[in-house]
Amino acid sequence: MNIEVIMSAYNNIEDLKLVLEGFQNQTDVNFSLCVADDGSTAELANLLTEFNHAAFSIRHIWHEDKGFRRAAILNKAIASSNADYIIFTDSDCIPAINFIADHRNFASLNHYTVGIRVYLKEKLSQNIRNRTLPITQLKNTCYLLLQSIHGNVSKPEQAIYFPDWSLPIVKKLKPNLTRFGSNLAMSRESLLKVNGFDEDFEGWGYEDTDLLCRIEKIGLTPHGYLGRCRQYHLNHKTYPPSQNGRNLFLKKKEKNIVACINGINKTSYASH
Repeated sequence: MNIEVIMSAYNNIEDLKLVLEGFQNQTDVNFSLCVADDGSTAELANLLTEFNHAAFSIRHIWHEDKGFRRAAILNKAIASSNADYIIFTDSDCIPAINFIADHRNFASLNHYTVGIRVYLKEKLSQNIRNRTLPITQLKNTCYLLLQSIHGNVSKPEQAIYFPDWSLPIVKKLKPNLTRFGSNLAMSRESLLKVNGFDEDFEGWGYEDTDLLCRIEKIGLTPHGYLGRCRQYHLNHKTYPPSQNGRNLFLKKKEKNIVACINGINKTSYASH
């Protein structure tokens, strides 16, 4: 299966470099990576040249900075992808070493995969950023559990890589549709069926929620397990979801829209 990671990014060079290093450490390197750039400066493009010799290929899709237009740049990345299967992530989430391998194992035409996050608090995040703590230390589950006792890690149980035989008895992940946009995967075919992300959503929040609502209308169901498809989320300032985005989502949900009009293809759905 041809897999591509599509990573949304905007100027966050320090964290992006750590995330790219995380992808360099994957046990499965048979994938490509597309940086979907929502209008960053040339510094980001320059960083990507440092990874020209990575085992995986990297491409860079950019559009002009006109505010938060994540949905639009993700659609450009999807449209230009040659992959069978797409994993969505963000530039502040360091992947576990078996992130790609896990997603490949779960890949299905009938499901979308919801991965999980281990949340690194401010102190630990800064230690990683200033390189006093190598990202390879994130493989050490005992270390993360100990750090959680000191208040430096949230949801450390999600870092545990449970043995395969135990997965049927491990509690299945119940995805929170508003918070897992940085760790989603599904077939490109499914994304095209719903016309990708709805670009009516501008400003932070709800473009992922809307996508998953429509993806489920074509029959896909979520799956995922604790300890699989793991990411380590670097702490940063957060913003509340847009109230306008919420209102728009509720309005569109009432209309039972499946293929959005303002999506990847702007012409085929214009008369719907």
